[in-house]
Amino acid sequence: MYTSPIRLLAFDLDGTVLNDQKQLTPRTLAALTAAAERGVALVPATGRTAAGLPAALLALPGVRYAITSNGARVMDLAAGRALRELYIPRAAALAAYDILAKYDCLADLFQDGAGYTTEAHRAAAARFVPENLRAYVLNTRQVVPDLRAFIAGQARGIEKLTVFFLSEDERRRAWAEVAALGVDVVSSLPLNMEVNAAGVDKGAGLLALAGALGLSADALMAIGDGGNDTAMLRAAGLGVAMGNAFPEVKAAADFITADNN
Repeated sequence: MYTSPIRLLAFDLDGTVLNDQKQLTPRTLAALTAAAERGVALVPATGRTAAGLPAALLALPGVRYAITSNGARVMDLAAGRALRELYIPRAAALAAYDILAKYDCLADLFQDGAGYTTEAHRAAAARFVPENLRAYVLNTRQVVPDLRAFIAGQARGIEKLTVFFLSEDERRRAWAEVAALGVDVVSSLPLNMEVNAAGVDKGAGLLALAGALGLSADALMAIGDGGNDTAMLRAAGLGVAMGNAFPEVKAAADFITADNN
């Protein structure tokens, strides 16, 4: 039995605290509120960028920090500043984008807490993006004329590339090519691919935040469902997988709970 007091709860959004309709249900809200009332810090830990954090979640007591873009940016939301930023170097981001251009996929990018796309990519969202994610994607992207030119103009590199495929074979081949660049590649749902700088994952982000707050790993609980949650569950003293989690996430967990619905 796990007996250490939990001081910080890091939780994934899609497929975890959000149901398949992307809702934060009254039951989940009540559970998170009860944890906050016991002094537990509530930390969204997501592949989304900061612009994609739901307003209902941000309004909860106890939500001050967030791990975004799989740990590329660890945010102090109250202060409006990043505690940790690890971006894909510009040359690697350009190389990855050029590889993805060869495949039948939809690749957008995150930068400094915002999402970016083109008009053509917005139009293609109906084809590539799962229906229950489409509103989130369309509402959290700023339109620029050319994503490759945007990347080329970013001296600090790129926060994250986020990609949707229609074919598992296409995804598998693109994954191998992009990963060979030395970047980190993960998935949070079927036919999705997320590209971060080497060494970026939610687990490293969680431990960096815990260190800044003076918390040890055994004071941390993490819960998630996707492949990008695996490192976070391993880093926390108590790792919890959703019933709908990927098999590798369940294998990394100390406990498996019900599904996100």
